[in-house]
Amino acid sequence: MVDLQQYEEYWSGITERIPQIKKVVPVTFDPDMGALVQGLKTDELPALLLIIPSAKGKSPDVDNLLELNLCVAFLMDKTDPQRKGTYQVLKELQPVMEKMKAQMIDDKAAGCHLFSRLDLSSLSTIPEAGFYSVFAGWSLGFEFETP
Repeated sequence: MVDLQQYEEYWSGITERIPQIKKVVPVTFDPDMGALVQGLKTDELPALLLIIPSAKGKSPDVDNLLELNLCVAFLMDKTDPQRKGTYQVLKELQPVMEKMKAQMIDDKAAGCHLFSRLDLSSLSTIPEAGFYSVFAGWSLGFEFETP
């Protein structure tokens, strides 16, 4: 399973490389998540919400222990029916999501410790709307192995 501290540090560093992302927030699916997400201030958006990864075994034998980390990240901004609807948010965030994916691919190519075993075929980008009623953006699903 991925080390959560390393995972958080990688994504926190993404704000320096992609300044359009204003805040990185690790989250879990629990009753407090809604309050945390809805409490984001305008100057903290768009925000990257990191769901804590799950993992499943992928070891061929006891001498080669591997786990496959199953990850989802949401790049979200607030919608406003009078000024900025869902489609506008999706258009604005699409290039940011593409930069994020390109950065992950570049980091894999450079041998980045965290994503050296990123499965490029697992990258899945999905438009999201109505997230906690007022958020829209993109989710990115991806997988990578860890020893």
